[in-house]
Amino acid sequence: MPENHDAAPTPQSLRHVTVQTTADSAEAAEKLAAAVVDAQLAACAQVSEIRSFYRWKGEVHHEPEQSVTFKTTASAAPALQQLLQELHPYEEPEIIVQPIIAGSPGYLEWVSDNSRGRER
Repeated sequence: MPENHDAAPTPQSLRHVTVQTTADSAEAAEKLAAAVVDAQLAACAQVSEIRSFYRWKGEVHHEPEQSVTFKTTASAAPALQQLLQELHPYEEPEIIVQPIIAGSPGYLEWVSDNSRGRER
């Protein structure tokens, strides 16, 4: 039977998430990435240089930033978010959680095995 790509994700497929944040320097981003992975709240973190355009306190800014994306389980995401809130240098950090609706089974198993709040 052909796959239905329009079907809604199943609960089983929503066990994994990415959590995204930004930081103002490579050092700050790497500190956040290392702290989260060391705490086993994510299996990995990827740091990338970006340029952000945003409005803050009534003014438009455009600044270089670092984007940090964490791969983790849905059950570990709340603790990960809390740690980011505690460690983040920004007054109001971006913390966005997005579901992973599909992925390679072996990779997602590795994410589960290396994130607290393991889900199977």
